[in-house]
Amino acid sequence: MLEVAVIGAGTSGLVAARHLIHAGLRPTIFEAARTVGGAWTPSSSSALNAPTKSNDNEHYYSHPAGKMWSGMTTNLSKYTCRFSDWPWPEGSNTFPTVEEMNEYLTSYSDAFLAPSKPMFNFLLECQVTNVEQLNTSSEFNYKVEWMDLQTQTCHSRDFGGVIVATGFFNRPRWPSFLPRNYDPRSHVGRKKYSKPQISHSSTYQSNQPFKDKSVAIVGASFSALEIAADVSKSAARVVSILPSVPWVLPRWVPIIELLRNKDEEGNIASKNNEDATVTILPIDLVLYQRTKAYPQIPETTFLDPESCRTRHKNLQSMVGSKQLHSPLGEPANWDEPPFVAISDEFLDLTREQKIEVVNGRLSGIDDAGNLQIESKQQCRDGSDLMSIDDIDHVICCTGFISNLESFLSPQIIDALEYDSEDSFSPLTLAWDTLHPSSLPNMAFCGMYRGPYMGIVELQARIAAGVMNGSVSISCEEVKSALEISRSIRTATPKAQFPHFDYIGYIDTLAKLFYDDCYPIFNVNIGDVVLPSFYQANEEISEKSKQELETEFLRGQDGSRMPNIVLQSILGKWSFERYIMHFQTNKVERVYGTVNYSKYFERTSNDEEEIDGDLVGHIFKHPAKERPVLYREDGVYELSPTQKFDVFREYEYECNKDVLDIFFVEGGKRAHLFLSLKFVPETLSWNGGHNGEYWVKATSDHLCIKDLYNATFRVKLNGLSASEIVIKYRVKGPSKDYESTTILKPSWS
Repeated sequence: MLEVAVIGAGTSGLVAARHLIHAGLRPTIFEAARTVGGAWTPSSSSALNAPTKSNDNEHYYSHPAGKMWSGMTTNLSKYTCRFSDWPWPEGSNTFPTVEEMNEYLTSYSDAFLAPSKPMFNFLLECQVTNVEQLNTSSEFNYKVEWMDLQTQTCHSRDFGGVIVATGFFNRPRWPSFLPRNYDPRSHVGRKKYSKPQISHSSTYQSNQPFKDKSVAIVGASFSALEIAADVSKSAARVVSILPSVPWVLPRWVPIIELLRNKDEEGNIASKNNEDATVTILPIDLVLYQRTKAYPQIPETTFLDPESCRTRHKNLQSMVGSKQLHSPLGEPANWDEPPFVAISDEFLDLTREQKIEVVNGRLSGIDDAGNLQIESKQQCRDGSDLMSIDDIDHVICCTGFISNLESFLSPQIIDALEYDSEDSFSPLTLAWDTLHPSSLPNMAFCGMYRGPYMGIVELQARIAAGVMNGSVSISCEEVKSALEISRSIRTATPKAQFPHFDYIGYIDTLAKLFYDDCYPIFNVNIGDVVLPSFYQANEEISEKSKQELETEFLRGQDGSRMPNIVLQSILGKWSFERYIMHFQTNKVERVYGTVNYSKYFERTSNDEEEIDGDLVGHIFKHPAKERPVLYREDGVYELSPTQKFDVFREYEYECNKDVLDIFFVEGGKRAHLFLSLKFVPETLSWNGGHNGEYWVKATSDHLCIKDLYNATFRVKLNGLSASEIVIKYRVKGPSKDYESTTILKPSWS
C-alpha cells in the first residue's frame, strides 16, 4: 500500500486525505496547528498558540490558521462552499461565518478521518521542514522531515508520494516600499515615526482596537472592502486606498429569471417559458451559470478586449448605476479584465462619506508619517503624488505569497519553475495539480489563488487516482496542460485569478477524472454549477438540485425584496408632490429633496433602547440590517404667493418579508405607519425589459378616523432605483384627497 504524506489539514489537506483513503492509499497528515481547519480557523482559536522557535521570525506567519477574523462571512454561498458528498446541516446560513466553516470542516474530518480509522496517521503540531526527492527505484520517492512543535524534536521518514496542501495564504505580501520580510512586531524595515502603525489583514481580528482612530485600508480585494466596512463601525475616520477599481457586488443580487411554477402539492412543476420575474439569488448562483452545455471546455485562460468589455457590461448590469454615482466610480478601462469584490456595505458607506475613497497606490510613508499615494488622478499641484496625513494605523490588504521554498528542496523548486515573488501563479503545474514527468507521485491541492472547494476536491480525486493507477493521463495531455500553466503565468494583462473561468476549469477536471460519467445534473445552458453535482451519488445530486430549485422559488416569492429595495433607494433624491383635493378640486404642490440615509445619527443625545439593543448617538444593530432614515426637506406651495418650508422624517426597516415604515417624532422613532410587502411585477421573457423593472407594494393605515391607502412603486435597474412613486388615497370625515409623490435621483 502506497503511503502518502499530506502537508496541511485545511480544506485541501482534509479532502486530499479522504480521497487517498478512498483510493486504497495510506495518508499521513502533517499539520502545524493543534486542530484542523487551516485558513478557516477562527482568529481566537487556541490552534493558533502552537509553540514556535524563538529565533524564527517568519514562523509567525508560516501557518494559515487565523487569517480570517471572527464573524467574517464567506463571499460565496454554502452551495459553492462545500464538498460534493458532505452537505451542510439543515437550516445552515446561506453565507457561513468563519466559525461555521471551521465546524463544517471539523465535521468532515470527524466523518472521514476519525482516529478510529486505521487507514491513516494524523500528526498535529508537526511542521514539515523539508521535502526532497529520493533517487531510488524503491516504492519510496520522497523524504519528509518535520519538527514536533510540542517536544521540539526533529523526525524524518520516506514516503511513496506527497500531496502539498498548505494553501496559498501563507506569508503576507506587503506594499512594495516595505521589505519582503517586514515584521510589524519587530519594526524591522520601518522608519522611526510614532505613527502610523502598520499591520496586515491576516492579523485583523475586530474593529475594537481602532476605536476613535484614523485608519487607512490598502487594497481592492474582498478583505480590503469588508475590513474597511467593519472598521468604520468604531473608527473616527476610514480611508480606503484602492490601486484598482473593482466591481463591488453584494452577496444577494436580483436578476431577471423565468417564472417558476408549482403543482398542486407545492412541488416545482416547470418553468414558464413566457413569463419572467425578478429573482433574488446568492451571487455565486448568478455568476456560475453555464454558457455552454457540459463540458464547457476548453477552459478560457485569456480574455481579449472584446471579452473583457462583455464581462464589464454584465457586471454593470448587476450593479446598475449605483457604483457609477458613488465616490468609488466604475472601472475606467473596460478593455482589461474586470475585478470583482463582494461587500454588502462598502458602496453605501462611501456614498454616505463614512469611508473616504482614494484611487491610487500607497508608495511610501514620509518621515512625518504621511502616506504617499501615487494617484490615478492629477493633484492640484499638477503632480500625480498626493499625501494623506494624520493616519494612526494602516491595514495592508495586499494579499499573500506562498512559502514553498521554506520546505521543498531546491531540486523540487526548480522542477516547478517556482517564483516566490509571483503572487499570481508562482509555479508551473498541469491543472495546478501535477508535474508527473519530473515529480512522480507528487501533487498539489488548492495551491492557486481563489481555491474553490469543488475544484480542490477534484484535484484530490485526480491526485489519488494517478497515485493508485486508476487515472491514466497521456504525456501529450500533461505537456499541453503544462504549456497552459506557463501561458497563464505570463499572460498580460492578468485576470483577477489564474483560473477565472470556474466552470471551464471544473469541467476540465471532471472530464479528466470521470471521463464524461459525471455530472449528470445541471449540464445545460443556463444551469447553475455546484460541487455536489460532481460525484457519483445521485441521491445527493438530486437533493442538491431540489435545494437549488427551492432557492430559486424563494428568490421569486418577494421575501427578499425589502432588502433589495432598501439598498437601492439609499442616497439623495429630488421630489415633486401633487395633492389633489376632490371636494374643492384644488391642487397643492410640494417640492424639494429627500435623503435616504443608512448610517444616520440621531438628533437627540439621549440613549434609548430599540428592539433590545442599547444605542446612543449612532444606530448599532449587530443582529440585523440597520434602519434607513427618510429625511424630506421641501417647500409647500399652497398658491403662487403662499409658500412655506416643511420637513418630515420616517424610518424604514426590513422585518422579514415586509418593509416597515415608522413615524419619527422629535428625532425619535414613534409608532408604525405602514408595512409594505413588495411584489415584483411579472415581465415578458422576450419583452425587451432592458434590465429595468418595477416592484410594487400596497398597505393601509387608519389614523384615528382617516384611512390611508398607500401604494409604493420602485423602478429598479440592477441594484439601483431610478424612480420612486408614492401614492396616498386618504378618506375621512373631513378629508378626501390623493397625494402623488415622484422621486428622481439627484444625479438624473
